[in-house]
Amino acid sequence: MTPKDPDGADLGTGFGGQRDAPAPPPVATLLQAVGGMSAVRTRARFGAFAVVLGVGLIGPLIMLVLRPLRRDLAALPPVWLVVAAAVWLGAFVASLAAALVPARGDVLPSASRASRVGIAAIAALATFVVVASVAAPGVSAPAPAGAWPLLASCLGCIGVLLPIAAVFLIAGVAVLRRVLPTGARRIGVALGAAGGAMGGAALVFHCAIAGRAHLLLGHVGGVALAALAGAWLLPLLLEREAR
Repeated sequence: MTPKDPDGADLGTGFGGQRDAPAPPPVATLLQAVGGMSAVRTRARFGAFAVVLGVGLIGPLIMLVLRPLRRDLAALPPVWLVVAAAVWLGAFVASLAAALVPARGDVLPSASRASRVGIAAIAALATFVVVASVAAPGVSAPAPAGAWPLLASCLGCIGVLLPIAAVFLIAGVAVLRRVLPTGARRIGVALGAAGGAMGGAALVFHCAIAGRAHLLLGHVGGVALAALAGAWLLPLLLEREAR
């Protein structure tokens, strides 16, 4: 029995009353277009990471060359310097990779994983500062006494850290503007934390204030501010780029 639509028309009958009429052949231009197609090159898994890393490192390297090193650098234990640099750089690499490198077999990075890694990196930095801060007696500067002097010292270091983080954020927008449809806020947490951690790594060699309060508020706090700024700004900037 031939099926019919609600109006009683025979659904097995094609145009012009012909049953099971063959589809018309494709036009020549369509065949030519299909024949000229080639495979789309997939995104390199570490391509975005490498681009943002290369662009973002320019600021810290310039700072390392032009800005005076901390006055107590020679008096600090070399092992501690290596460990401190490794901790800050480890937080940077982990956060940046979480923000930009997809898991094997995926196309985009995991937004939920990125935010978790960014927050964990900030927590690890805070733990290191509280547990393993080192000062050279008589050479390292203590945290300033009083709330306002302490705040001023923290703002000074945050003012160094945030511009470095901003470069990483802008570079991240450039590489993510066409490949990140959702999860931008959580990716921004990790991207901001990465830039902040790189700024903090630079401060390891430039800031002579060894007091825990300053390091926790001015250095780790600066990373937290960079992460918050990334969470707020990345969706806005990506939306603007998409217009």
